[in-house]
Amino acid sequence: MLRKFAKYWRDSASLLVLARSKPTASTSEYNYKVLVFKRPAKMSFMPNSIVFPGGAFDKQDDSPDWKTFFSDRGVGPGALGTLSDVRGPRPHIFRTERPEELDRNLSLRLCALREAFEELGLLLVTPEKGGHERTFSQCLASFDVTNWQRRIHDGETTFLKLHTELGTVPDMFHLYEWSCWLTPAMFRKRRFETAFYLALLDTQPEVYPEAHEVVEHFWDTPAALLEAHRREEIWLAPPQCYELTRLSYVRDIDRIARFVATRNGLGSTRLCPVQYNAADGVLFVLPGDDLYPHDYDHITEHADLDRFGAVPLEELRQRGKRLHRVEHRGTHRQSYFLNQPQPDGHLHLAGDNRHLPEVCA
Repeated sequence: MLRKFAKYWRDSASLLVLARSKPTASTSEYNYKVLVFKRPAKMSFMPNSIVFPGGAFDKQDDSPDWKTFFSDRGVGPGALGTLSDVRGPRPHIFRTERPEELDRNLSLRLCALREAFEELGLLLVTPEKGGHERTFSQCLASFDVTNWQRRIHDGETTFLKLHTELGTVPDMFHLYEWSCWLTPAMFRKRRFETAFYLALLDTQPEVYPEAHEVVEHFWDTPAALLEAHRREEIWLAPPQCYELTRLSYVRDIDRIARFVATRNGLGSTRLCPVQYNAADGVLFVLPGDDLYPHDYDHITEHADLDRFGAVPLEELRQRGKRLHRVEHRGTHRQSYFLNQPQPDGHLHLAGDNRHLPEVCA
């Protein structure tokens, strides 16, 4: 049975992987880097873009065999239930539609973990010591990574069989819900609703890029990636650009660790950009902006695309009282504006994180 919005978009999951690069941060230097990779030109969706690992939801992510697997590993319903203990907004992607389904807060994490392994050979497993009390995850590489990666990628075996064979447990407990993005309605034929998660590593692991999906991969700081985008050396997909922008104001991975542990149960507002053409560029507004459609159904293309076609972006901004928007003056020229609290207790898009003691302390 198809899920409610299956005819409009596909579900997917993505993973921001941050790894410590030095013991401590300073006011000018980060002590972590973010893992990204370049998609091939032949890809039908976001070709040549720089993205985080991730991909479409697969039926193996929702296999009922996972329930038996977790029970056999001593991971009971109580522990798994903590992943569903969310008090904030829940876009439909997080909703479990039928009793026989694996809880979506589990299956989406499994999707993100599987894709990270298929694309980059990263296998994040629950640490044997420290349990759920730790904030950082652990990457396992003491097995035949490339063989298992190829077999899972090609559909010869499953992610569940890998963990069964290794005696490991996928590290869902240290995947922190980060955000939820939906491709704008104007891209009718290729839309994805994507649950973004974040994982933290104490050391930078070896990466095994999958030859058909990864042109190149690299680790770099949020600020360096954004600068490379502005210089037109790379092209960051819009969600990646937005997420790296708000990450760029926090240079210390330990502060991020404290923040994600605190924010984990606050939910995610669906971020589906709505476009307006302007005299000198294109404007994408997000929830909370004055121009965001009221009671938007996320399916219909709004009729006001050219309403402000003769108005410059700056004038449009000056007219607004509540801003949550991205102004585009070219493929690599974006400006971000948010003059109100960031939804869901999250990192502020403009860096105003005074409301977050975990980040500012």
